[in-house]
Amino acid sequence: MKTKFLIVIFICLAQVVISQNCEAISPYAEGMHLEYTNYNKKGKIKSVDNYVVTSVTTKNGELIIEIESTQKSNKNKEGVARKDILKCVDGNFYVDMAGYLAHQNDDQKSSLQVKAEGDFVEFPDNLTAGLDLKDATIELKIGSDDSASAASFADMKVYNRKVIQNTSYKNQAGEFDAYKMTFDYIFTLGFIKMRGSGVEWYVKGIGIIKTESYNKKGKLRWTRELTKMTK
Repeated sequence: MKTKFLIVIFICLAQVVISQNCEAISPYAEGMHLEYTNYNKKGKIKSVDNYVVTSVTTKNGELIIEIESTQKSNKNKEGVARKDILKCVDGNFYVDMAGYLAHQNDDQKSSLQVKAEGDFVEFPDNLTAGLDLKDATIELKIGSDDSASAASFADMKVYNRKVIQNTSYKNQAGEFDAYKMTFDYIFTLGFIKMRGSGVEWYVKGIGIIKTESYNKKGKLRWTRELTKMTK
């Protein structure tokens, strides 16, 4: 279950991204709310993620967005709030993977913590059909607050990221001009390797409005979709 949880969080790490000229088209403002609903393979609701933008600032030419989020399961159980930091530079958006995985031990009572170190996932300004996107990797470590004592135990790579087409997409949150993208991933935990793939719909200025995750046999595992956006 822990492995599956880490994979879900990692693949969802780009759900609230922006791109293209940053301030010019970014809808993000303090107090803005976004809601993402997570569905299982049968289309039933598993949980709902609620995001609140707490800060939007510009520093040294970078647009920095701070977001606080909580998750509520279908059993109405609410998870621990976490904070994520996003940035946009020269029209290209970057997501620090460590920020999205740092909360994974929220429900653990142990003093040990799982930490994440790795690349930024990039969403460039010049998106066109057929464009190959950069790979991203991350290393997970377990240990105490003292980073020197943390030991690596797993890593993950997202690769074969590619823009398939520019298409319109409509759901209950609105109608969007989106880019459909595909990717593969491999999660390594000791001698265990888990492979899979995904499809996502990305909207400039808003982010990824839908993600579908598949196992290595091509069967749907889960779906995640933007279902509400209010300023």
